[in-house]
Amino acid sequence: MKVLTFSISALVTVALVFFLNIQLPVGESKTPRLGEFLSPQHGCWQNAEPFNKNFNASLQYPGLKGNVQVYFDERLVPHVYADDESDAYFVQGYLHAKFRLWQMEFQTHAAAGRLSEILGKRSGGRDFLTIDKFFRRSGMVYGAEKSLVEMENNPTAKKETDAYTAGVNAYITALPYNQRPLEYKVLDYSPEPWTNLKTALFMKYMAWELAGKGDNDFEMTNAKNVFSSADIEKLYPVYQETADPIIPRETIFENSSINVSVPEKADSIYFNSKDSIEPVINIKPDKDNGSNNWAVSGLKTRTGSPILCNDPHLGLNMPSLWYEMQISTPVSNCYGASFPGAPSIIIGFNDSCAWGVTNAGRDVKDYYEIRFKDSTQTEYWYNDNWVNTTFRYDTIKIKSEPTFIDRIAMTVFGPVIYDK
Repeated sequence: MKVLTFSISALVTVALVFFLNIQLPVGESKTPRLGEFLSPQHGCWQNAEPFNKNFNASLQYPGLKGNVQVYFDERLVPHVYADDESDAYFVQGYLHAKFRLWQMEFQTHAAAGRLSEILGKRSGGRDFLTIDKFFRRSGMVYGAEKSLVEMENNPTAKKETDAYTAGVNAYITALPYNQRPLEYKVLDYSPEPWTNLKTALFMKYMAWELAGKGDNDFEMTNAKNVFSSADIEKLYPVYQETADPIIPRETIFENSSINVSVPEKADSIYFNSKDSIEPVINIKPDKDNGSNNWAVSGLKTRTGSPILCNDPHLGLNMPSLWYEMQISTPVSNCYGASFPGAPSIIIGFNDSCAWGVTNAGRDVKDYYEIRFKDSTQTEYWYNDNWVNTTFRYDTIKIKSEPTFIDRIAMTVFGPVIYDK
């Protein structure tokens, strides 16, 4: 009986060791090794944190020029006080990585057309190779590379971005496996070093989020095939009269003869933009959505403080695209919302002013139909001549599969997104 019990236990143990150390196929991808993922010392259990976790620590980095102190308030909003401005951005990068590393990296992987590297060619009904090709062909990487050149030609921007990147990498370098964000363990891959190019990619990703829509181009093309040019100008004017300020720019103000009295209970002021905006035929209104940006002088508020309101037009996400924090240095003291993936405070206030950004949602992207001379795409018709095409070859790595090389035709209008 003892031999039988021992034999069964041994078989079960061997089976578990074998099973927990293999990768199971899921579509065209594979799961992480369950043994590693479920390990009490290294796996998913290590990602659980107590609600009252203490983030106090004393860290030493040789690249810091002075003293930096970080205080977390009751909402875990960090307040950074640094003797040197570069040190502040180093710590900002460190904090962004500590609390939002996977979010930062996944967004830049999406912008760079690199999702296939970590998710495989196809998974969960999504064709990630097609998504990667689309973002590559949209010029996201090409545009980020061009933006990076301009960023690094500006001494202030380069210094700030270099410090931020160093802070992100300081956290990644010291990050043990058991403390990696859960997503890395689920997807079975490792974080890679941050670069200034990734920050440029992130900014392109935000630009895509705010102004990457171009569906109306196809609809407008169809409309132009139906209506005359004169009718198109009436229906869709290049510049709408309603876009002019309510008060003309050249207006000379005189002393008002009207005395404005404040209501006794003026705790809140509500604005209804629907009552003041004329309907425009070429927009698609959403009855459940709105937009605004306005400011009220402190001379017109009960407290004497001004009010600034703005709508960045970014989607709601979990976690949020924003990361609230304060950065205080000898040259500035700012509080507001930052972007994990980029240095500085994007929306907020300092000792003397507040600022915000509201996306206008303008159509900044156009599609052109390119006529190639033949299937080689080496020449295309432009200004009554055949012009030589240039090509960009993008390498797209695919998890568990051979690398894909995409040949992208480049024209004066930009990359060719759709071909045969």
